[in-house]
Amino acid sequence: MPARRERPGPAPPGAREPSVEARRVDLPVARRPLAGLVLGSAAFAAGGFWILASQPVAVAAPVGVPAVAFFGLCGLVAGRDLVRRGPVLSVSAYGIFDRRLSTGWVPWSALLGLDVTASALSVSTRAEDDAALPLTRRARWTAYLNRLAFGPRDRRAGGPYWLPCQGVAGGGEAVAAAIGHARYGRRR
Repeated sequence: MPARRERPGPAPPGAREPSVEARRVDLPVARRPLAGLVLGSAAFAAGGFWILASQPVAVAAPVGVPAVAFFGLCGLVAGRDLVRRGPVLSVSAYGIFDRRLSTGWVPWSALLGLDVTASALSVSTRAEDDAALPLTRRARWTAYLNRLAFGPRDRRAGGPYWLPCQGVAGGGEAVAAAIGHARYGRRR
């Protein structure tokens, strides 16, 4: 599925923001892909432990320690998302609420753009609104790392905040359909 770019501009002057419940779509956690990720991470972390235990430290440390650290962290993050109850992503006419990204609703007027692909949802916020948004420390930290690794896409943008669609039931297609329904009233 090709990337779908959304440019949700600011509301017209004098217009009221719609309610959070207007055209709301809740997407639950996709348990099967996350369970596979947890099992795969556990297998690779166990492989790292095996390398550390079976090889001399000078040979094993450069391979085993990063494997255990990286795959252990991936497994913990996926495991946390796996046991999540309720919807992981909610989209309404008001905005977007991804519980992995924020602790509250992010209004459309605070967004500079969205990119929805089969594997990820990329959210760019307006730089002037970024500090006031209810984003988690994890989201801000990963956005900082994304800017270091890939550079800013736009000077007017905060973020980018990238979220995997594999953790959402239906994947990127369901996320794109939910955004289309919430923003424009299109049926899924």
